[in-house]
Amino acid sequence: MFLNCHTYYSLRYGTFSVEDLCSLAREQGVQSLAVTDINNTSGCLSFLKIASGYNIKPLVGIDFRNGVQQQYVGIARNNEGFLQLNRHLSAQLHQKKVFEANAPELDECFII
Repeated sequence: MFLNCHTYYSLRYGTFSVEDLCSLAREQGVQSLAVTDINNTSGCLSFLKIASGYNIKPLVGIDFRNGVQQQYVGIARNNEGFLQLNRHLSAQLHQKKVFEANAPELDECFII
């Protein structure tokens, strides 16, 4: 299982398309894969659609960062968790706040 994978939606950090990432994961024998692009969820919906074609269990989340400094990674347990992650991300970005070092309590998410 790969827990913190970035696609090309993570500017300057990810180079793979969602499909290329799934293909590479399948070649490596990965059965579960978490796409956690930096401060966005742009690739998540296409990943959820594409992953099953590669026999990969998709997990989605966000790598929360202040610039290059990683603060924490959140992975959604379910749709409610995905909503919680997006609400947290939106609130911070719209208010132009930095992400604290300690993650907030998001009941439907795994926090790394």
